[in-house]
Amino acid sequence: MATALISECIKRTKAKGYTSIGLPTGQFMEAAMRLFERLGFERLPQYDFEPADDGIVVKAYRLTFE
Repeated sequence: MATALISECIKRTKAKGYTSIGLPTGQFMEAAMRLFERLGFERLPQYDFEPADDGIVVKAYRLTFE
């Protein structure tokens, strides 16, 4: 289900003419991070952030298209 959702997001992003898509995920969502990496997303740690100052880091990922 998650792969289908991400695939649809990628499809819609490409249809709008964008050259990349970014997705965030919580540091505790290990399955999501593995899925993003398996689908070719790259980590962008310079865009990580901690929205609630509670120690939970949101990690940034990006997939660039040709």
